Amino acid sequence: MISTADDSDVAEFGIERSISVLEQCFIERCHGTLESPPRLHVELTEGQIVFTAGGSIMQHVAGFRVYTTFPEDRQMTVVYDSASGHLDGIVEGSLLGAYRTASIGALSIKYMSKRNAESLGVIGSGVQAFHQVLAALKVRNFSAIYSHSRNPVHLHSFADRLRNYTHMPVYELKGAEEVAAISDVIITATRSDSPLFDPENIRRGTHMVAVGRKSVGSSEIDPSMAKLCTVMATDSPLQLENYDPPHIMAGKKIMDLSEIICGKFTGRNSPYDITLFLSVGLSGTEVMLAKSILDRKIKL
Repeated sequence: MISTADDSDVAEFGIERSISVLEQCFIERCHGTLESPPRLHVELTEGQIVFTAGGSIMQHVAGFRVYTTFPEDRQMTVVYDSASGHLDGIVEGSLLGAYRTASIGALSIKYMSKRNAESLGVIGSGVQAFHQVLAALKVRNFSAIYSHSRNPVHLHSFADRLRNYTHMPVYELKGAEEVAAISDVIITATRSDSPLFDPENIRRGTHMVAVGRKSVGSSEIDPSMAKLCTVMATDSPLQLENYDPPHIMAGKKIMDLSEIICGKFTGRNSPYDITLFLSVGLSGTEVMLAKSILDRKIKL
């Protein structure tokens, strides 16, 4: 019998379990047992179908996630037993993708930010920004959240929702520059095609998680950020190098987050370093998260 799950099952699984699953994925990647090829784009008349595939060699899990770039996007993650070829299950909905990306961002914070980080800044007010914050709160003891969105109405709604979920002070700031100047950790999750702030405004010791656009000619972060960073990392160097148009940091020295997580390299050299995580999407991780969600649903 094929198991199925949806967004409600993903929500019940929770972001903390998701972070744990993703951490194990990166350990497997470091040991060479996680399959994670670059994503595949299928061009259509008005959009794209996008496939990300992969899984665990060690756990005999394989599969793919498929989504579209159309406004009415219906996503699906399919899980197979790679030893037998049996279809184990399907997770429908977009929440799994949001959890996956947010969990990876949180792992970069866990391994690359300073341990005593207190202020969390978030620029953006969408689904990804929201889940990035919830995940970040699971790995550091932040005392305040500083938020900004170019749409004041969206910002207020976003901040209120965060207050209800986190029971923490959430400050609504008028500019991205203000957020950058005051935050120990900065999350950017926008659709902006131009830099949100001057990197020189970032204070020493900051860790930044860049989730939004990062292509040449369309990027929410300034490429001069590279000059300030002691360590830059990404979840998939291969995916980063396959950007089209090119990634703004293509050709730079960028570490694989998996090698930081498993201890081959350090995520920062001192509390005063500026560090940057470039989120690009590590394929195979959605499949592993879907497998864990399906397995837990069966046991309940």
